Amino acid sequence: MTEAKTQVMEVTGNQGIRLLAIDLGASSGRVMLGSYRDGKVTVEEIHRFPNGPVEVNGHLHWDAQRLLHEIKQGIAAAAASYGPLHSLSVDTWGVDYGLLDEQGELLDAPHHYRDQRMADIASVLEAALPPAEQFKLTGNQSSPINTVYQLFADLMAKPELRTTARQLLMMPDLFNYMLSGVAVAEQTIWSTSGLLNPQSTAPSAEVLRRLELPATLLPRLVPAGTVLGELRPALQEELGSGPLQIIAGASHDTASAVASVPYGDPGSSSAGPDRIAGLGPTLSPAAFISCGTWSLVGLETAEPVLSDAARASGFTNESCFGGRSRLLKNITGLWLLQETQRSWAEAGEPLSHQEAAELAGQLDRPGACIAMLDPNDPLFSTPGDMPLRIESYCIRTGQPVPQTRAEIIRSILESLARSYADTIRELEALTGHPVRCIHMVGGGIQNKLLCQLTADATGKDVIAGPVEASAIGNILVQLTALGAVDSAEVRRVAARSCSTLRYQPSFSHQN
Repeated sequence: MTEAKTQVMEVTGNQGIRLLAIDLGASSGRVMLGSYRDGKVTVEEIHRFPNGPVEVNGHLHWDAQRLLHEIKQGIAAAAASYGPLHSLSVDTWGVDYGLLDEQGELLDAPHHYRDQRMADIASVLEAALPPAEQFKLTGNQSSPINTVYQLFADLMAKPELRTTARQLLMMPDLFNYMLSGVAVAEQTIWSTSGLLNPQSTAPSAEVLRRLELPATLLPRLVPAGTVLGELRPALQEELGSGPLQIIAGASHDTASAVASVPYGDPGSSSAGPDRIAGLGPTLSPAAFISCGTWSLVGLETAEPVLSDAARASGFTNESCFGGRSRLLKNITGLWLLQETQRSWAEAGEPLSHQEAAELAGQLDRPGACIAMLDPNDPLFSTPGDMPLRIESYCIRTGQPVPQTRAEIIRSILESLARSYADTIRELEALTGHPVRCIHMVGGGIQNKLLCQLTADATGKDVIAGPVEASAIGNILVQLTALGAVDSAEVRRVAARSCSTLRYQPSFSHQN
C-alpha cells in the first residue's frame, strides 16, 4: 500500500477525506472542495472566477498565469478554512495546450481553440492527412480546433518552435505541472488531440510522420488516476496547504463528467455502460449528455467505433476513466444562449439564466415564432452579436425571424433539444441498440425547460443529475487514485452522492 493510501485509510473513519477539484471551463473556473464520508461524495464551491479569451495582436489566447493565480487563491482559501487536504486534480476543456521551453517555462500564452489561425492551414494539413484517415488513425473527428491542427499551424507560422519548444502540455497537464513540477500526458485529455492512436494508449506514429510533427514534444502518457507527487514545496509554504498530492485525474472535463453519471441509480432504469460492451445484449444502453457551453452527446463503448458511418455522422472517440471509450458528438451548446445574453447585457438589457428560462417557458402560445437553428453552423462558432447572427441564419434558411427575447431563447433551446434527438437516433443506428434513457449532467440541467424539451424531442426519459458533474467525477477519480474507492464502485458512489430528476416525454415522439 502506498503512503497516500495509508494516509487516506487512517482518516476515513473520523473526519473523512477532503480533496480539491480544480474545474476549469471555457467561461468560468471553480475550485471545489470534495468530501468523502460514509460512502458519499459532497462538493462545495470554494472559489469561482471568470474565464475567457484574451485578444493579443489579433489572436485569441488563454491567460494561464491569471488562471494559476485564481487556482492558488482557491487552494489557500480551502486550506485556511478546512485544514489539511489530501489531494487535488485539474480538469479542463479539450484540445488547447501550452509549449514549454528548455527551462520548463511557458513560451507563450496558450491559444484559445476559437482562434482563427488554423483556417489558412487546414487544407494543407488535410492534403497530407485527409479527414477520413485522421479518423481511422486516431478515432477523432477532424476539426480545425483539434490539437493536431493547432500544432501544425503553430509550427508553420513559427518554424523556430521546432528548436525552442521542448514539451507540449495540454491545459490540465500544464496546471498540474505548474503545481507539482511533474510533466505528463494524461490519456483522457490527450484523446481529444488527434495525435494518439484510437485506444489513446500511444502517439500515432503515422500522424506524426505525415505531418512532420516532432514526437519529442509529447510527454509520457499516463492513465487517469495517476498520482504525480506532492505540491511544490514553495507553494505549500505560500498557500499554507501542506503536502497535498497532485493527481492526473480524468483531466478532460467531459471524462470527469461522464465518470459521475449515476448509471447505478436504482430509480433511473438505465442499463449502464456495460451493456454496450456486450455483457447484457438484451438490455438497452443509456446515453449521456454533458450539458454546458458545449453539449457532448454520446455513450460509453468497450472499444472505439471507427466505422465509415460513425465518421460520416460526425462522431468522435475519446477516452474514459478506466480505459473505456466514449462515442460522442460535440454540439455547440449553451454557448448560443450565453453569447445572446452577453449581447443583451452589453446593450444595457441584462437577463439572468433563470429569467431567460422563465421567459422561454411562458412561450407556449399559438403563433409564437420558433426558428430551428443548426447549433454547429459556423456562423455561431465565434464570439459576437448572437441575436443578429440568429436573424441572419433565419433569413438565409428561409425561416421567420424570432422577434422577442422569449422567441429567441425558445428557438435556441428547441434547436438544442432537436440536435440531441438527432444524435441519439444516429447512436442507435450505429450501435444497433435502442437507447432506453438519457442521463443529462452538468450545469445546463439547471435549465429545466431544456431537460423537458429533450425528453419531448427524443421520446425518452431524461434523468438529470448531478449538476456538478465534472467536479464530482474529478473527486471520484482522485479517490480511486488514493485507494479510498475501488474503481468498480465509482458508479455506485456516484449514485449515492447525488439526487436526480426524471423528465418524461409530455407527448408521443414522432420521428
